[in-house]
Amino acid sequence: MSRQCTHYGRWPQHGFTSLKKLRPQSVTSHIQPGSDVIVCAEMDEHWGYVGAKSRQRWLFYAYDRIRRTVVAHVFGERTLATLERLLSLLSAFEVVV
Repeated sequence: MSRQCTHYGRWPQHGFTSLKKLRPQSVTSHIQPGSDVIVCAEMDEHWGYVGAKSRQRWLFYAYDRIRRTVVAHVFGERTLATLERLLSLLSAFEVVV
């Protein structure tokens, strides 16, 4: 007997979107000289596993709510080193934590 996953056809109703990174130029290219710009990014993490729970994968990301896009993301273990990799990607945006 074959098993079919019927929930794949319902993905659009849940609003799943692909992760797209922003380049620093795409955020700062339309700013008038002398303007003060504040970019507010929310950071979060998501956990999942591949095949078995012993093979954990973590996604750390920074999300710009105004532009509704992911500014940067990193996959890795849930460690300070992985967070520092994400913060180093955000350094191009001159983010203050």
